[in-house]
Amino acid sequence: MPPARRRLLWRRVRARLAAGIVLLLRGLLLPLGWRGAQRLGAGLGRLAGRLARRDRGRAREHLAIAFPGLPPAEREHLLDACFAHLGAMAFECLQMLRMDCAALGRRVVIEGWDEVESARAGGRPMIVLTGHCGNWELLAAAIGCGGVQLDAVARQQDDPELASFLVRLRSRFGVRTLSRGSSSAARDLLRALRAGNAVGLLIDQDTRVDGVWVPFFGRDAYTPVGAAQIALRRGAAVLPSFAERLPDGRHLLRFLPALDLPNDLVAATALMTRCIEEQVRRRPEQWVWMHRRWRRRPPAEASATSQITEAQR
Repeated sequence: MPPARRRLLWRRVRARLAAGIVLLLRGLLLPLGWRGAQRLGAGLGRLAGRLARRDRGRAREHLAIAFPGLPPAEREHLLDACFAHLGAMAFECLQMLRMDCAALGRRVVIEGWDEVESARAGGRPMIVLTGHCGNWELLAAAIGCGGVQLDAVARQQDDPELASFLVRLRSRFGVRTLSRGSSSAARDLLRALRAGNAVGLLIDQDTRVDGVWVPFFGRDAYTPVGAAQIALRRGAAVLPSFAERLPDGRHLLRFLPALDLPNDLVAATALMTRCIEEQVRRRPEQWVWMHRRWRRRPPAEASATSQITEAQR
């Protein structure tokens, strides 16, 4: 079996196992409540982070790129906190499937909602720009509860049960899922913009879509360019919006002023990416450091590396 095919198969198996374990445990969460579910999820996430040696190793490498001066002990502490956060988030999402907007509202603190209202009043299409920071599913749900029709663009999940769960979770709060990569994705996105819906876009991962090279933590990263294309072609208001976990179990949702984008796709994407980097620096333990953010390298850099390798033979 070719290595690429083997990696794809293993990724799907891991996704199925992870989804199965989480969904199996959901029956335990009912008597625990929000805080109990967070604690259980954090504990299991921390344990998973210790056992998942490949993911932890990759996350460690990425932290070294982003924070080269961070002492090793602090880096390990940050890794534990990162996996604990993701475990807590998974169990929060299971709890959210039994919540309504009133219950959700008691779990969040919102700053800058007037920026959303201002963008809506201006009559322009609206892009909710965010990344895999904090509990991004809770951010989407809160926007839906605020009376904004949000269409969230999301990649197709490897596991169908997990995909179905996420669609149901979002739809519970009025959020529609636009599956990136589907045959109708572009048409659905244009329809949403014409209808005056807000479109949620996460651009902090190296995915198989059109992209450009922009700095992320001082190193060029291949970044989706779709958000910049939509914003510049449609005159959309781009609102950086982020969720972050608070010590008391609630989440702070921050809606920042609309960006003043330069009329250039690369420069606009770089500005958006800079906003995401600022949030990651603000709460580094609440980002997905195990993602291969710098997986691809710019052609010139890759060519230089190849030439060095060849010369060393």
